[in-house]
Amino acid sequence: MLTLYVLVGSSTLLSLLAFAVSREANRVLSVAALVLAGLFALLGWGETVEAFGGLYRLDTLARGLTLVAVLGGLWTLLLGPVKKFEFPLLVLYAVTGMHLMASSPNLVVLVIALEIFSLPLYVLSAWQRDEKGFEAGLKYFLLGALGAAVFLYGVALYYGATGSFMAGAAGSGPLYTAALLLILAAFAFKTAMVPFHWWSPDVYQGSPTVVSLFMATAVKAAAFAAMLRIFTPQGLEAWGVGLAVLVALSALFGNLGALAQTEAKRLFAYSSIANAGYVGLGLFGPTAGVAVPFYLLTYALGTGLIFAVLSTISNQEVPLDRLRGLWYRRPLLAGALALGVLSVLGLPPLAGFWAKYLVFQEAARSRAVRPGGVGPGDLGGGGLLLPPGLLPAFCPARAIPGGPGARG
Repeated sequence: MLTLYVLVGSSTLLSLLAFAVSREANRVLSVAALVLAGLFALLGWGETVEAFGGLYRLDTLARGLTLVAVLGGLWTLLLGPVKKFEFPLLVLYAVTGMHLMASSPNLVVLVIALEIFSLPLYVLSAWQRDEKGFEAGLKYFLLGALGAAVFLYGVALYYGATGSFMAGAAGSGPLYTAALLLILAAFAFKTAMVPFHWWSPDVYQGSPTVVSLFMATAVKAAAFAAMLRIFTPQGLEAWGVGLAVLVALSALFGNLGALAQTEAKRLFAYSSIANAGYVGLGLFGPTAGVAVPFYLLTYALGTGLIFAVLSTISNQEVPLDRLRGLWYRRPLLAGALALGVLSVLGLPPLAGFWAKYLVFQEAARSRAVRPGGVGPGDLGGGGLLLPPGLLPAFCPARAIPGGPGARG
């Protein structure tokens, strides 16, 4: 409960004091609030706290994915701009909504939580006052509103099929299947799974780099937290085929789409699409509540490191040409970029490898993975498609046609 109180209280209080404290003090206090919320989430690890008649449940799953959201918020605040006091406040409100989404088994509360963290993100995505920034904000807002409407419709059908708004309620029949598929489609939009991913590359490119980081890490944690509560093994027959199709399409098109990109944020937007597919594999397993949060944590660390490097280079667009010869110009940044990329790719012995191993193991344990179906062997090789676009960063600039040192 203290995590919720800290997030709600600090965001409200700092909003009231916004004109009375400096912008730097506002950011420092926002960072302190997120650190404190993360510490309270760690306290009592393994215990379950319920409040408000079961509408709020702080269990191990909620604690773990709240930490991922807090980590994404901290990355964003520490690397983000300080020109306007609204920026840290919007991040705080978004993390509050993500915590609510991770901590409630009630679908009505999930709708409210979805709006609490989506509205600040609409503003943050349009933070850059230029054509691409406005395009990013408008696309995210319009498609986000559509996703919220689909989610509401799914919740209404869910109540009609089960007579309950609580996630995991038993149900059957075509109405129950339609409800779960609509809810799945809504969360597929938030996690950027194919074919609900079209907003992702443009929004990542048009948003500030730190906002792209926030969307790639914290938003996915909140959405998958809700999915873990809603899509239980008992209803696998209703949602299993739909999720399997999303997983296969996301892993395939996410990695293939990355090959054609010439801008770093667009490339990692496609990487996030593919990784959303990999995380989706973990939902099929009997112990998804362990594998999925671990994957999201390692992904947040790896992606956070990548976007931290990109934000150091530019907080706007980062063409891949600007990474040419980075190892020779700024070896520390290139080493950090390499570490993050290799972890996201899932190469041993980095943490990303063990995360992918766990989610593939969950899928292999599930009855949903049969010969001829969607299985780890069909999707595991896709992650190796990303490096070619980043290889110039580790080559001498003069060795690359058109590189900075090519004339000498």
